Amino acid sequence: MSKLSISFTLGKASSPHGANIEHNNRETIAENVNVNRTADNVVYVQQDVGDAYDELFSKALEVYNAKQKKPCRRIADYYDHIEKSDREEAYYEIVVQFGCDKTAGVGTHNGDLAKEMLSDYMRDFQQRNKNLHVFSATIHMDEATPHLHIDFIPFTTKPSKYGLEKRVSLKSALDEMGFTAANRKQNRLVAWADSEREVMTKILNRYGLERNVKNNKNAHLETDEFKRQQDLEKLDALFSKRSHDEKLDLHDLEWQVATLEIENAKLISEKNSPWKSFFFSSVEKQEFVICELDRLKIPYRRVENGFHAQEIYVNEIRTIEKEFKPKQNPHREELRNALDKIIMQSRTFDEVLRRLGDSDYEVRQGKSVAVKPKYSSRFIRFNSLGNGYTEQDIRHRILGKSHYESNLNNRIESLSQKENPDSLKLMTLKTIREYTVIFAQGRLPVRKKDNSVGRAIQKLINCPH
Repeated sequence: MSKLSISFTLGKASSPHGANIEHNNRETIAENVNVNRTADNVVYVQQDVGDAYDELFSKALEVYNAKQKKPCRRIADYYDHIEKSDREEAYYEIVVQFGCDKTAGVGTHNGDLAKEMLSDYMRDFQQRNKNLHVFSATIHMDEATPHLHIDFIPFTTKPSKYGLEKRVSLKSALDEMGFTAANRKQNRLVAWADSEREVMTKILNRYGLERNVKNNKNAHLETDEFKRQQDLEKLDALFSKRSHDEKLDLHDLEWQVATLEIENAKLISEKNSPWKSFFFSSVEKQEFVICELDRLKIPYRRVENGFHAQEIYVNEIRTIEKEFKPKQNPHREELRNALDKIIMQSRTFDEVLRRLGDSDYEVRQGKSVAVKPKYSSRFIRFNSLGNGYTEQDIRHRILGKSHYESNLNNRIESLSQKENPDSLKLMTLKTIREYTVIFAQGRLPVRKKDNSVGRAIQKLINCPH
């Protein structure tokens, strides 16, 4: 009976290579993609992740916000809230594959079988995993091997004292689906992944194939035993070469043995070094450090919000942490600045959208208004920009601006009609009105500054006659 390997890989939305919706939807084209075969791709689901969050959590979010007496505790946009959180991932992606480019390449008989088996796997995925909402799923046939990308949002409806009635949680989602942790090594995630691999194995068997378990000859070995075995294999290869190559002298062999002894000594130091925990409040910083650990081949064990590494590597890890520089999203900040300026110039919310369109922003209206900057590949929803930039906040700002200007004009007119008006106050109010007109005409840039001056001016405008 023929054999094919299986591959089931889980990635996080926050990891640099954990999930890539633009790649999956072919909004960006990688070098290994054959665009002539892109039409052969099979798209099952292609839903915007923000719309998926609205579909899943809008009612629960409305109930949660209604219970919050303090405005600061209310959540304007749940997707943005989770994306910025260090406790949960916004979504996950799995990549599923039968065989490899050598055994099931696109265009081969096994490649065609792999496509059919991936379709079978996808057909029942949502039914098997009721707490994993699939918002994107595609079989790629325009790369070397057929493979399936599934992006999902894990959710739970388990009672919570503080959170939403329905909320994001992979751990609780797996609990509700019946996966429990047996021990530290056999946790919920491992149990679920093993269950999905078993499904893949049964699909293989239905097509008359067996599972080929690759690279398992040393699966029983601990890390130090595995590395020692590798050292022995290196020495064996060197002495075999010595018997066939008279030009390799004894000094070369001694140097190779000395190198292996140094590596073995380092291995012993690693084995005896205690493990230390490293936790991060910033997911971006955590992933930066982990990528550097991978590059430098420093061993670590991933845990929630961080990792464990051996104490002998503390100095190297601290150095890596200092090298991290957080990145800002220029498109979001540019959009906020553009909105600040346009709101000053607009009388209605529709005028705000029109002016954005005139400023090279592509506007999309739906459950939540979103715009795409000229040089960006993704839409940015107003609800994800923070306080002051949701549709409701913008409408309130426009209305407040109108009230402010009306109050200012009434105050100036009232002071002007007095027999002995306060000339300094009158001049100050007229200056304020002049600058309001200048800002509305866009002749001066709008900048966020300390609001203490603004509060003093507002107090001056509202003070008794």
